[in-house]
Amino acid sequence: MSSARSILARAVLLPALLIGLAACQLRPLYAPSAGSAGPQADLPAITVDTPLTRPEQVFRNALLFSLRGGGDGQSPRYGLVYRMTVREQEIAVERGTGTPNAYQLVGGVSFLLKDAGTGASLFGTSVTAIDTYTRSSQNYANVRARRDAEDRLAKVLAELTQARLAAYFATN
Repeated sequence: MSSARSILARAVLLPALLIGLAACQLRPLYAPSAGSAGPQADLPAITVDTPLTRPEQVFRNALLFSLRGGGDGQSPRYGLVYRMTVREQEIAVERGTGTPNAYQLVGGVSFLLKDAGTGASLFGTSVTAIDTYTRSSQNYANVRARRDAEDRLAKVLAELTQARLAAYFATN
């Protein structure tokens, strides 16, 4: 008796589940939707604020390259205002001396997308990322290691920002 109920329940639930899944729509992030050309039409039309620091310059360059694909942008319809923070933390120390030899950079970018014509705020959020580097007894190597870690961090933050902007334009 219970096996008959089980078979009956499966016979009823399986088609209902398949119909429910058929109603879900998956599409690539950059694919055009029925009423718009997709994020590819809007991303190149974003101007990005001028940087204040070297990591912000790396972030801006990487973001503009990902938004425009290395080409010139369209006439600006949107403006992106951002603030970047980078914080350094010690994560490991040498056993004998107690001197820190590994560091972690925690970076974050808070940004706000505005309409260039009206100045109205359209979308704002923040992204975070982490990168690490090690120190040695050579001063130049330490400076270079930190700078390389900042560059990697800024590029990851730019990728995350670009993905958030693409998702915004894909859903609006």
